[in-house]
Amino acid sequence: MAEIEVVNARPVCVTIDERVWFAKQFESLPVETEVRTPSEWAEQRRYLPDSVTPYPGFFRWDLVPYMREIVDCLGPDSPVREVAVMKGVQIGATTAILENALGYYIDEVRTAPTMWVTGDADMAQIRLESNILPMIHHSGLDELVKSSDVGNARKTGRTSKKVEWVGGGCLLPIGAQNPNKFRQQPALLLLLDEVDAYPLNAKNEGDPVRILCKRAAAYESVRKICYVSSPTIQGQSQIESLFLTGDQRKYFVRCLRCGAPQTLKWERVSEDGVKSGIIWDTEKGRLVPGSVRYVCSECGFEHANNDKERLLSSDEGAEWRPTAEPKRSQFRSYHIPALLSPPGMQSWEGQVVQYLEAFDVERHRPRDLGLYQVFYNQVLGSTFELRGDRARFVEVSAHRRSAYRYGQIPNKWAAEHCGGPVLLLTCAVDVHKDNLAVAVFGWTRGRRAILIDYWRLVGETEQLSDPATWGALRKIIETREWEADDGKKYRIQLTLVDSGYFKDQVYLFCAEYQLGVIPIKGRDTPTANATIREFSTFQTPHGQHAFTISVDFYKDRWIASIRQRWDGEGLQRENSFNAPVDCTDDQLKELCTERKQERIDKRTNKRIGWEWHRTAGTRNELWDLLVYNSAALDIISWDLCRNQLKLEAVNWVAFFDRLEAGKLFFK
Repeated sequence: MAEIEVVNARPVCVTIDERVWFAKQFESLPVETEVRTPSEWAEQRRYLPDSVTPYPGFFRWDLVPYMREIVDCLGPDSPVREVAVMKGVQIGATTAILENALGYYIDEVRTAPTMWVTGDADMAQIRLESNILPMIHHSGLDELVKSSDVGNARKTGRTSKKVEWVGGGCLLPIGAQNPNKFRQQPALLLLLDEVDAYPLNAKNEGDPVRILCKRAAAYESVRKICYVSSPTIQGQSQIESLFLTGDQRKYFVRCLRCGAPQTLKWERVSEDGVKSGIIWDTEKGRLVPGSVRYVCSECGFEHANNDKERLLSSDEGAEWRPTAEPKRSQFRSYHIPALLSPPGMQSWEGQVVQYLEAFDVERHRPRDLGLYQVFYNQVLGSTFELRGDRARFVEVSAHRRSAYRYGQIPNKWAAEHCGGPVLLLTCAVDVHKDNLAVAVFGWTRGRRAILIDYWRLVGETEQLSDPATWGALRKIIETREWEADDGKKYRIQLTLVDSGYFKDQVYLFCAEYQLGVIPIKGRDTPTANATIREFSTFQTPHGQHAFTISVDFYKDRWIASIRQRWDGEGLQRENSFNAPVDCTDDQLKELCTERKQERIDKRTNKRIGWEWHRTAGTRNELWDLLVYNSAALDIISWDLCRNQLKLEAVNWVAFFDRLEAGKLFFK
C-alpha cells in the first residue's frame, strides 16, 4: 500500500520502505565536517625538492616544530587575525609559514584573494618563479592553478604577474615600492615577507605596510595578515614594532637533564661569574673546533648541536609562551632566533665563528660594526642598538691619572708609562656663540695623548676685540708656557680653530698669525669618490692655508682606546688617552655623548654608511677637541716627515726620534 505526498503541487508516490531508507541516509550524514589545518595540509600535500632544502621529500614538522603553531594561526578556524614573526635567517620561515599557508589556501579555501609582498617587484617575481610556482607543481596543485599572463604572444619569455586558481582565488606577487600596484587590490590573505626591506615611504605615498593592511579592510572578520622579517636597527625596524604590538611569544625548550624551561640565548655570565647559554673555548684567540655547546642556566648541563632536534621537540616539552599582553586583539607575535635553526642548516659553531669575526672578545668591542649588526639581525633575530661605539662614563672616568693636575706636565710618570716624556703640545679651539672651548694636549711616543689644560672662555665671540674670549686665546697662544716636573719647558706648536661657527671671525683671527694658527672645518665622511684622507688642505677667502678634517676617522680611532682600561702598571697601549685627576665628571661626560648610527639616504631610504651622532642637549666639546688635537699632531708629523726627513709617508718612530733628539718643541 502506498501513500501519496504532495511536493510542489505534484503527486509523488513514496513507499514505506523507501521512506525508511531515506531516513537512514539522513541519519548517517555527519553532523560536522572535518577541515584540515594548514599544518596538517603541509604534511599531507607539501613536497620539497632538493633545489630548496637539504631535506627533500614530504614536509616534516619535526624539523621545524616551532613553526607549526604559527602557520595554524593563518587557518580559517583560528581566531588570530594578525601574526608577526621577528626572526633570524635560514630558519625555514618563508617555506614553513608563508608558502605552506599559500598552498593551503589554494587547495582548501580556494576563494581567497591573496597578496604576497616583498621589498621590490624584482624580488617578488624571483620568489614567484623560484619558489611559489615550484611549490604549486610539487604539491600536486597544477590542475587547480594557472598563471594569468603566461604565454602571451605579444611578450617574450615567461611572465607570471598574477596566479589564479579554481574557486575564484588569486595571488598577486608585488613589491612594496609600488603602492599604485596594490592600492585597489583587496586581499583576504596578506603575506608580507621581509618587511624591514620595505621603503619607509613608498613613492611619497606613505608607509607601505599601512597601505597594504587597508587592502584587507573589507575582510575584517576573516582577514589573515602575516608579517615576517629579520629585524634591522632598534627604533627603526618595522618588524620590531609589529612584534611589540603582539603578545611577544618566545620558544621555551627544556634542559635534557633537569627539564628546566628556558629560551635559547647567547653567552650569559651571572653575577658570580657562571656562564650559560651558547659558550665556547678559544686557544690563542681562535675558536677550538667542537667546543661550542649550549649550557643550561639551571643545572649547567651541556647540550651539543646534535641535541637540537630533541631540544626543539614538543615531545620534550618545548612550547611557545606569550610574554606580554598584545596591544591589538587577535594579534600574535613570535621571536625566532637562528639559534633554533634545524640541525644540518645553521650550526651553533658556525654562528660563533660569525660572532668572533664581528666582535673582539678580548678587547670587548666590535671588530666591524657592520658585521656586528649582521650578527644581531641574522643570528640573534634581534634589532641592533647603535650604541656599541659610544663610550660609557664608567669607562671614560678610568682615564683620570693621579700623577698630575691641570696645568702640569707629568714627564716622570710619562717616562715610565708612555715610552718617554711629552715631546710637543698642540691646541684646538671649538667656537660657540658665547664661549670658546680650548684644550691643550701633550703628545708622547706612540701617539699617547695627555690632556694638559681645558678651558671654556666665556664671553662675546662675534667680536674679535672681546678680551674674555679672543683676547684670552691670544694670550694662551702667544705667551703661555708650561714647565714639566723634569724641568722641560713647552709652548704650543700648532693651534687649530674650528670655523664651523662665525667662519669670518675665525678666518680673521687666524690671519693675525703667519704660522701656527690655522682654521679648520670638519666633515663627517669623505665626499663621493674622494680619496680617503684624515685631512686635506683648502684656501680661505683671505688666502690662508686651512684644513678639512675627516672627523669620523679620528672618532673611530679614539673610541676603542677610550673604552679600554689600563691597570696602571707598565707601558700603556699606543693611542691611549689620559686626563688629569681634577678633570671633572661633566668634562669627561663630553666624551660619552656621541654614538655611531646608520646613515640613511633621504631619497631612497637605504643605508649608505655610518655616522657619529650627538645626543640632543648634551655637550661634546672635549670629544671634538681631542679629534682636532689629533689632527694637529698628524699635520705636524706629515709636514716634518715630508719636508725635513724627506720621507714619502709618515714614519712615527722617525718623527718622535727627531723631536726628542733635536729638542724641537721643548727646551
